[in-house]
Amino acid sequence: MDNIVEVVTLLRHQSELETQLIHGDGTAAATEHALEATRRRLAAHPQALNAVLQTARALGRTPDRISAQDVRAWGGSN
Repeated sequence: MDNIVEVVTLLRHQSELETQLIHGDGTAAATEHALEATRRRLAAHPQALNAVLQTARALGRTPDRISAQDVRAWGGSN
């Protein structure tokens, strides 16, 4: 479950960084660097990421709006 919590946190952070890039908040280079680092960290947990993405799809939400409790309730594990 720890991996699920980390993935949920990282997906929310990724969403915030993408929003910063779209709106031009902060330094683009620093934001892009942080976004790449976040994506690498997400890639380190493929099973947990898949569980979160499947839960989001099943619940009809974006991945950044899913909680670890949602994943647990829907049946994901890790």
